[in-house]
Amino acid sequence: MCAAGSMMPQIGCDIVEIARLQEKTALAKRILSAPEYQQYQSLKGKRKTEFLAGRFAAREAIVKALPISLKSSQIEIDPLKEIRYEGYRIQVSISHDGDYAMAVAVAQKEAA
Repeated sequence: MCAAGSMMPQIGCDIVEIARLQEKTALAKRILSAPEYQQYQSLKGKRKTEFLAGRFAAREAIVKALPISLKSSQIEIDPLKEIRYEGYRIQVSISHDGDYAMAVAVAQKEAA
């Protein structure tokens, strides 16, 4: 891993077994941004749980990519948009397959 301030992108990844998510509503309220929580509430059944697992994996991937601490609900994850957080540009990809959700995050310090 490169030192903080390095211009080299940092990569983080995470995988979640969807069935292991417990206390889904409490977890959703704790980690999702307000717009994400609204989206989560609009989903039904399996898709709702997949959404939460994907966003959880994405946040864990971001934590692994960033050399700074992160408060989960302070960011909104939209895989189609670049995230900006504390001087970093972050791109996220989320995927689901069967019983698993996984995410990869690439974070790069913005030029001064």
